[in-house]
Amino acid sequence: MTGIGIELLGVAAVGIGAAALLYAGMHLLRQLGLAPTRWLMPAGIGLAMISYAIWNDYAWYDRAVARLPPGAQVLLVGRDSQLWAPWTYLAPAAIRFAAIDPAGISDTAEGNRRAGIILVERRGPMLVVPQEFDCAKGLVRPARGAWSPPGPSDPAYSVVCEGGG
Repeated sequence: MTGIGIELLGVAAVGIGAAALLYAGMHLLRQLGLAPTRWLMPAGIGLAMISYAIWNDYAWYDRAVARLPPGAQVLLVGRDSQLWAPWTYLAPAAIRFAAIDPAGISDTAEGNRRAGIILVERRGPMLVVPQEFDCAKGLVRPARGAWSPPGPSDPAYSVVCEGGG
């Protein structure tokens, strides 16, 4: 099942659970002689489902980082707003990030260093992209790319060549 399918299943499960709780609560209120309004149940179910969707949007990043190998460091985080989630226009949600596992850094026969950059995207597969670093010359070579100087604040270069994080 895809990521979005699992999310929709979660929203549906929350809706069913909220419906059961609200039904029991409204039944109890009727037994006590009170008359709850008819719109309370659909409004409560909708509110529960929207609340779960909002929580899930913002909790995804922390759950994904927790699944990284021990000691892995997050390099960059991409946040964005999404049309189907209007609350993300107020506070953009993390939808992708790049990380590196310092334990996976190795030396090559040429005297360079090699590391796998972990690319994680919500609703997408996790990819590990190999990258080579010539720390002596201050150069970086992405997979199937040409050597080039790292950006002014390249976090991967900092971790691999300078031991920073």
